[in-house]
This record gives sequence, C-alpha cells and structure tokens, in this order.
Amino acid sequence: MDSVGAILKAAREEKKLSPDQVSSDTHILPSYIQAIEENRFQDLPGEAYCAGFIGTLARYYKLDSGHLTAMFRGIPQNEKSAPAPKHKATVIRTEKKNRAPLMLIIVILLIVTAAVLFIFAGRNGQEAAPEPVAQEEQKANVYVMNEVLFERSFSENDIVQVQMGDNSSEIVCRSVGESVVLGTKGGNVTLAPSQEKLLDLDGDSRNDVKVSLKDVNTGARTAIIRIDRAIEAPVPPPLPAVSIAPKPESVIMHDKGRVTILASPVKRNFAMEVSFSGPCMFRYQADTDKSVENYYKAGDQVHLDVAEEVRVWLSNAGHAKILIGDAEIALGSKGDVTSEKIGWEETQDRSFNLSIVSMH
Repeated sequence: MDSVGAILKAAREEKKLSPDQVSSDTHILPSYIQAIEENRFQDLPGEAYCAGFIGTLARYYKLDSGHLTAMFRGIPQNEKSAPAPKHKATVIRTEKKNRAPLMLIIVILLIVTAAVLFIFAGRNGQEAAPEPVAQEEQKANVYVMNEVLFERSFSENDIVQVQMGDNSSEIVCRSVGESVVLGTKGGNVTLAPSQEKLLDLDGDSRNDVKVSLKDVNTGARTAIIRIDRAIEAPVPPPLPAVSIAPKPESVIMHDKGRVTILASPVKRNFAMEVSFSGPCMFRYQADTDKSVENYYKAGDQVHLDVAEEVRVWLSNAGHAKILIGDAEIALGSKGDVTSEKIGWEETQDRSFNLSIVSMH
C-alpha cells in the first residue's frame, strides 16, 4: 500500500505542479510539502498541523482528505462491529386443558420482564451514558505574510508565517474567547478587544511586529487580527518654521543663472505645482527617481513632492507656470527650450536656500 506522502506526491506530479506552485496556492511552505511527500512528519510543527496540511493538500489535489488523514493517524478504514447473533424465539407448546393457568404465568413473566428491562434501562441511562461522537479536529490554516500590513479573520490553531529576510517566524492563534491568546517563539501573548502589543518574533530582544485585536466573534470562535511590521517610531519634534523670501510678482528665469525662492534652517520636502496654458513637452526627474517625459496641453497640471531636488526640461516653456509656496515661476517664453534644477543649497551659516539654477 502506498504511503500518504507517495499518494500526495503522485497526485502533484500527475497534475504537473511544482512544489512552489502548490505552496503559492495553499500557503504551505515548500519545505513542509517536501517533508510530507517524503513522510518526514517529525520535521513539521506538530501532529495537528501535519494533519491539517495533509487535508489541505488532499482537497487541493481533489483526493479523499478524510481517507488520507486517517492513514496518517493510523486509523483502520471500514471497521465494522460483528453482527450480534440472532436468537430464535422459544416456542411454548401447551395443551388446551392447561391454557388458563399457563396464560396467567405468561402474563406474570411478561410483567416481571418489562419491569427488569425498565430498571436496567434507567441504570444504563445514568451510569453508562453513550459517549459523545468525537468531532473532527479543526484543520489549521497556514497563511504567509510577505507584505507590511496583514489583517484577516483567524480561527483557533491558525498560523501566520511572517517572512523576515530569508527566514520566517510563526504566530499561532491558540485560543479565541473573550480575549485571544497568540503563541510565538518567546511564549504566549493575550490580547483584549481593541488592544495592541509589540512582539519580538525571532528572540533578538527587538520588536518585529505590532499586533492588534480588531474584533472577536465568541460564538464562531473567530477573531479579526491585524499584524503590522511598520512599527511606529517616536514622533519627532516639529521642524523650525520656514521663512519665505519676499515674492515678486513673477520670477522669470530667462537669462538668469540662479534665483532663491525659500530660506530655511533645515532641508525639508517641498511641493511643486506645474500648470500648462498651451501645448508643451515637459520632462522631470525628482530626487533619485527615473525621469518622466510627457506631452501636455492647456488645462493639464502636474503635482510633485520633492525631498532634495528636481530637474526639469521644457520645450515651449512659455506655456508652463511653476508654483512653489507663494512663488510663481516662469522658465521662459513661448517657443523657448530650457532646463533648470530646483533644490536645496547649503549656505555659509549652515542654513539652506531653495534655489532655481539654470542648466543651459
């Protein structure tokens, strides 16, 4: 008889699926799939998880999950109890002359038998109540968290594998009630509704994720849990106020080498709005991003958020107007082709000026 692993491996190969494809569809790690196919069940997290993985793979391959799970647990199939022997009814033959006394005896025997059966039935109901039918053990769902934020409904025994570089750490939903108990490598953590806690998953004394309990359904024994790897840093102190240089009616960059727009004690992000009054070819490169080039027409607008600097190239520059803070900037006249750099420059007193510098 083929083993559980051999049956699952044959089903996968018959469907021409790779372990990576099966892992992507079922959220079971490829190493776990290989261990199951090689019957190395001791390499898996535990018997309950292993049974859950086997059931999930069987249903994925359209196999009998109950049969394969029973094979894994070593439970014989189609086991039936031997039928109870049938007793032949005893035939009592009487003669007509003794019928009345005999009928009385039969009635008495029936009454006594019924009383005895009633007494034994009562005792059996009190002393040997039938054992409840064992419920099928709940299958464990395994989810893989590759993204920064992960939120979903969990049942008891569900597992989240949090990818951390080349390794992964597990968070197990151990129990769901009025509160939820999560299991990690470092131990168990209890969460009350709307509560959040920081967890160290790999035991390096540094918090890796923030978990929060959003909602609990005690009847269904499910909980909505949010896992966030973007742990909030302390709020920095407010930046010093930016002083804005006096704004002329319009800054015309044509034939000017450098113009200062803003002055600030520190560098900070700035927003730039570009609006077009006619056809214009506009190319820009903000910070270290790739350059973007498009053709714009009257009424079009472009919004940029810049940290350090932005380089712009314009053809038919008179149809483009740039707004930074309260400063309106014209980079040329209609038909002009121009290129400029707008960015922060450090001054001798270690403050910063946001300046426009011609590159042509």
